[in-house]
Amino acid sequence: MWYVIQTRPGHEEAIKEKALKLFPEGAHGECKVLYYVSKKRYLGEWHEERERFLPGYLFLVADDPKPAAEVSGRMAEFTRLLGYGKTFYPVREEEEAILRQLIGERDEIGMSYGVIENGALKIKDGVLAGMERLIRKIDRHKRKGYISLSLPGGEEKLVGVGLEITEKS
Repeated sequence: MWYVIQTRPGHEEAIKEKALKLFPEGAHGECKVLYYVSKKRYLGEWHEERERFLPGYLFLVADDPKPAAEVSGRMAEFTRLLGYGKTFYPVREEEEAILRQLIGERDEIGMSYGVIENGALKIKDGVLAGMERLIRKIDRHKRKGYISLSLPGGEEKLVGVGLEITEKS
């Protein structure tokens, strides 16, 4: 199961490395920081860049979060393992399935390319193909699509992914 750990934005990788050293052997499968690929224009050209998908969040993959939670409680860098009290809530199955589909075999969400036909979005290529229903907002200028994720504790997040609209008719 996947669990969400909230921490300081911008320090996810360093905290992930520290956590992996401190977590007991066998207490987790993986600790992930998710990224997405986006395009930015500078120096007169478009460049692909890698950005954090959910700044301030790590994902813990574990059968039982308790051993890792005990260690994380002693780490000042962890704000909290999302949940209430002593019970920790995993990422909902639907959200975990979406995240797994988005990242595939890597911890990175690749660019997607689509068209808008008669006001409807159709993804032609990329990880969002067939997932048009998830996209809540499109920013054509920034070449981003925004999807809504429900995190444990009832928190809704609108997060960006790389989406370039190549044609509108």
